[in-house]
Amino acid sequence: MIIGIDVGGTHADGVLLDGTRLVAKHKVNVDQRHLSDIIITLLQALVPKDRHRLNRIHLSSTLCTNAIVTGSLDPVGMLIQAGPGMNPEFLAQSDATCFLDGSIDHRGHIICDPDLHKVDTAAKAMQQSGIDSIGIVTKFSYRNNSHEKYIAEHLAGRFAHVSMGHRISGLPNFPRRVYSTWLNAALKSQFCHFKEAIEHGLAHLDITCPCHILKADGGTIPFSRASEFPCESVHSGPSASVMGCLALCAQKGDAILLDIGGTTTDISLLVDGTPLLEPYGIRIAGRPTLIRALNTISIGLGGDSAVSREGSTFRIGPERQGPPMSQGGTGPTPTDAMVVLGRLQIGSVEKAAAAMTALCPQEAPERTATRLLETFAERIRQAATAMIEEVFSRPVYTVSALLHRRKISPEQIVAIGGPAAALESLLSRQFGLPCTVPADYEVANAIGAARTRLTVQASLYADTADGQLSIPEISCLERIPSGFGMPEAEKRLKQVIFGMVSEMGMVEIPEIDFLERLEMNVVRGFETSGKILNLKAQIRPGLATT
Repeated sequence: MIIGIDVGGTHADGVLLDGTRLVAKHKVNVDQRHLSDIIITLLQALVPKDRHRLNRIHLSSTLCTNAIVTGSLDPVGMLIQAGPGMNPEFLAQSDATCFLDGSIDHRGHIICDPDLHKVDTAAKAMQQSGIDSIGIVTKFSYRNNSHEKYIAEHLAGRFAHVSMGHRISGLPNFPRRVYSTWLNAALKSQFCHFKEAIEHGLAHLDITCPCHILKADGGTIPFSRASEFPCESVHSGPSASVMGCLALCAQKGDAILLDIGGTTTDISLLVDGTPLLEPYGIRIAGRPTLIRALNTISIGLGGDSAVSREGSTFRIGPERQGPPMSQGGTGPTPTDAMVVLGRLQIGSVEKAAAAMTALCPQEAPERTATRLLETFAERIRQAATAMIEEVFSRPVYTVSALLHRRKISPEQIVAIGGPAAALESLLSRQFGLPCTVPADYEVANAIGAARTRLTVQASLYADTADGQLSIPEISCLERIPSGFGMPEAEKRLKQVIFGMVSEMGMVEIPEIDFLERLEMNVVRGFETSGKILNLKAQIRPGLATT
């Protein structure tokens, strides 16, 4: 049995599954200041009588996203080794940034070690300013991690949390790695407190099964590993939306997926039944990262969004000012419009009608409610259309990507979330497409979180001329023979991924996808002296079959 919990902006949903069969579901209101208490409340309602039947718990939490949105990130000290060839000042995320000397070149050769006296001076200043979390990034650490490890080992015991750039991602791009490492360090202490609270609650409930959290790419990661890489759980909510749609309503063609909540609407796209992935990294708070994620957008448009008049039309969201007037709130919302039209049976119809009258005193409440919901559906359609245009307006850089590129042609809409059924006909009319609202749509995200399988990605860089191999995600730097080739590289990377997921508790390991295979000759003195091999592989995000 599996428990899936999704914490949204307004409500938190939980489900208990026996394999793929829904056994129980529960919903509670959210207090973002006490997320761990909410999760424990849901667990109390869902844990089966025979706790030994509970195989695992999957969480989708807004903790990291909320910290970014509200600006409540921890102060971070950054130690950056940029090397020659660029002015690194634009990489400074705060005043507590120190640019170190020394460098490693693009093939992983150590040119010069960093000055440890400068490291000590910077560390002392950071400690005096109250910083307890640091990030260490050297420019080519994905080729050779020795300088990052050297600095981290030298500073051992001085800071509570240390993030190293090569552990975040094995992909190139120095600026993205710097920002990703800074973000990871800024989230670490809050995530560790959250993890400790959850683990305390699990112990109190006598629950001993593994606990995973949903990642931005639609896979899961054990809590033990997530506390080291909290940045991976950013955008876990939108990922739960996508996986929930796939779990409840499998699609083969192109489709638009909508998760309409109380505060936001998450929009994602399916192409030939597969969700789009940002494999290189998403933008967070306006900055590019190396955090790969499902391609989703969130708009501040939900059932409980604040509504006001703007001339002859309405302004909906992005803020939420409390519950709908039909449920004791102080301002009109789209939910009130749904209640007036009988699309939702919650709260007081009289108070909902008063909300519509407050918006348009000279108009019948039913007429105002109809116009408001038509505007609501139109805003969703506009956002979805803009998303499709944006995705397919990006440049492509390979012949393969160009040949397979085609613009999405949606054949239907799949809608989940609390207001989905109430808006089904309006969405269908607005998009001019059939709209499917699956069974258990109101807890689809929790089902998606429960059904999602564990995933990992790893990269390999080998230089046979130098006899060196690097796998950044596990801090691996080892010697290889001159005859090392692509077959050996693939075998070695498979071994690493098998080892990673086995340590995380996965028994039956699904097929490994190789996303990238690059092979180049190293030429010296007009003769080939070796090869450079680049590999990237993953266990693809998807739904567990049992």
